[in-house]
Amino acid sequence: MLPMAAGPAVAGPRPALQAVSSIRIANYGAPSVLLEGRDKVGPVISELNALRKKDWRGGDTRQECYSTVVVSSGKKTLATFRIRSDSVVEREGQKGVPVYSLVIEPGDIPHLSKALAEIVPAKDCN
Repeated sequence: MLPMAAGPAVAGPRPALQAVSSIRIANYGAPSVLLEGRDKVGPVISELNALRKKDWRGGDTRQECYSTVVVSSGKKTLATFRIRSDSVVEREGQKGVPVYSLVIEPGDIPHLSKALAEIVPAKDCN
Protein backbone atom coordinates (compact mmCIF):
# COMPACT_ATOMS: atom_id res chain seq x y z
CA MET A 1 0.00 0.00 0.00
CA LEU A 2 1.40 3.40 -1.00
CA PRO A 3 1.44 6.25 1.55
CA MET A 4 -0.92 9.13 0.86
CA ALA A 5 0.64 12.55 0.34
CA ALA A 6 -0.34 15.05 2.99
CA GLY A 7 -1.15 18.62 2.02
CA PRO A 8 -0.90 20.34 -1.36
CA ALA A 9 1.54 19.14 -3.97
CA VAL A 10 4.81 20.99 -4.42
CA ALA A 11 4.92 22.55 -7.86
CA GLY A 12 8.64 23.29 -7.70
CA PRO A 13 10.43 26.33 -9.12
CA ARG A 14 8.64 28.57 -11.60
CA PRO A 15 10.24 29.71 -14.90
CA ALA A 16 11.88 33.15 -14.95
CA LEU A 17 9.93 36.16 -16.17
CA GLN A 18 11.48 37.46 -19.41
CA ALA A 19 10.94 40.37 -21.82
CA VAL A 20 9.05 42.38 -19.19
CA SER A 21 8.20 45.89 -20.35
CA SER A 22 6.00 47.10 -17.48
CA ILE A 23 4.55 46.27 -14.10
CA ARG A 24 1.21 47.55 -12.80
CA ILE A 25 1.03 47.66 -8.99
CA ALA A 26 -1.81 48.49 -6.62
CA ASN A 27 -2.58 48.17 -2.96
CA TYR A 28 -5.88 46.54 -2.03
CA GLY A 29 -8.83 48.69 -3.17
CA ALA A 30 -6.59 51.57 -4.35
CA PRO A 31 -5.86 52.86 -7.87
CA SER A 32 -2.99 51.17 -9.70
CA VAL A 33 0.31 52.69 -10.80
CA LEU A 34 2.29 51.70 -13.90
CA LEU A 35 6.02 51.13 -13.52
CA GLU A 36 8.04 51.37 -16.72
CA GLY A 37 11.73 51.65 -17.52
CA ARG A 38 14.60 49.40 -16.62
CA ASP A 39 15.45 51.29 -13.40
CA LYS A 40 11.95 50.74 -11.95
CA VAL A 41 11.04 47.37 -13.50
CA GLY A 42 14.43 45.61 -13.26
CA PRO A 43 14.81 45.39 -9.45
CA VAL A 44 11.22 44.20 -8.97
CA ILE A 45 11.55 41.54 -11.67
CA SER A 46 14.81 40.38 -10.08
CA GLU A 47 12.97 39.88 -6.78
CA LEU A 48 10.06 38.07 -8.44
CA ASN A 49 12.47 35.82 -10.36
CA ALA A 50 14.35 35.04 -7.11
CA LEU A 51 11.02 34.01 -5.59
CA ARG A 52 10.23 31.91 -8.66
CA LYS A 53 13.40 29.84 -8.00
CA LYS A 54 11.89 28.60 -4.73
CA ASP A 55 9.60 25.59 -4.39
CA TRP A 56 6.04 26.81 -4.96
CA ARG A 57 3.02 24.70 -4.20
CA GLY A 58 0.12 24.23 -6.56
CA GLY A 59 -3.13 25.85 -5.49
CA ASP A 60 -4.45 29.08 -4.07
CA THR A 61 -3.85 30.62 -0.65
CA ARG A 62 -6.66 32.70 0.81
CA GLN A 63 -5.53 36.29 1.29
CA GLU A 64 -7.19 39.48 2.44
CA CYS A 65 -5.90 43.02 1.94
CA TYR A 66 -3.25 42.03 -0.59
CA SER A 67 -1.39 44.09 -3.18
CA THR A 68 -1.72 43.23 -6.86
CA VAL A 69 1.22 43.10 -9.26
CA VAL A 70 0.57 42.54 -12.98
CA VAL A 71 3.67 41.81 -15.08
CA SER A 72 3.40 42.55 -18.81
CA SER A 73 5.35 42.28 -22.02
CA GLY A 74 3.82 44.88 -24.31
CA LYS A 75 0.08 44.30 -24.12
CA LYS A 76 0.45 40.65 -23.05
CA THR A 77 0.02 39.80 -19.36
CA LEU A 78 2.76 37.40 -18.29
CA ALA A 79 1.69 36.88 -14.68
CA THR A 80 -0.52 38.31 -11.97
CA PHE A 81 0.59 38.21 -8.34
CA ARG A 82 -1.34 38.81 -5.12
CA ILE A 83 1.22 39.79 -2.51
CA ARG A 84 1.22 40.15 1.25
CA SER A 85 4.22 40.39 3.56
CA ASP A 86 3.90 36.66 4.35
CA SER A 87 2.74 35.08 1.09
CA VAL A 88 2.51 35.34 -2.69
CA VAL A 89 -0.11 33.83 -4.99
CA GLU A 90 0.61 33.76 -8.72
CA ARG A 91 -1.74 33.22 -11.61
CA GLU A 92 -0.12 32.92 -15.03
CA GLY A 93 -1.46 35.10 -17.82
CA GLN A 94 -5.21 34.68 -18.17
CA LYS A 95 -7.82 33.28 -15.81
CA GLY A 96 -8.37 29.56 -15.83
CA VAL A 97 -4.66 28.68 -15.79
CA PRO A 98 -2.78 27.12 -12.86
CA VAL A 99 -2.38 29.01 -9.59
CA TYR A 100 0.70 28.74 -7.37
CA SER A 101 1.39 29.84 -3.79
CA LEU A 102 4.54 30.57 -1.81
CA VAL A 103 5.25 31.58 1.79
CA ILE A 104 7.73 34.47 1.92
CA GLU A 105 9.67 36.54 4.44
CA PRO A 106 9.25 40.35 4.51
CA GLY A 107 12.88 40.79 3.38
CA ASP A 108 12.33 38.76 0.19
CA ILE A 109 10.85 41.71 -1.74
CA PRO A 110 12.44 45.00 -0.54
CA HIS A 111 12.16 46.87 -3.88
CA LEU A 112 8.57 45.80 -4.43
CA SER A 113 7.66 46.61 -0.82
CA LYS A 114 9.19 50.08 -1.24
CA ALA A 115 7.26 50.68 -4.48
CA LEU A 116 3.99 49.60 -2.82
CA ALA A 117 4.68 51.86 0.18
CA GLU A 118 5.09 54.85 -2.14
CA ILE A 119 1.63 54.56 -3.75
CA VAL A 120 -1.90 55.04 -2.42
CA PRO A 121 -2.32 52.85 0.68
CA ALA A 122 -4.77 49.97 0.89
CA LYS A 123 -8.38 50.84 1.65
CA ASP A 124 -10.31 49.25 4.51
CA CYS A 125 -7.42 47.06 5.67
CA ASN A 126 -7.13 48.05 9.32
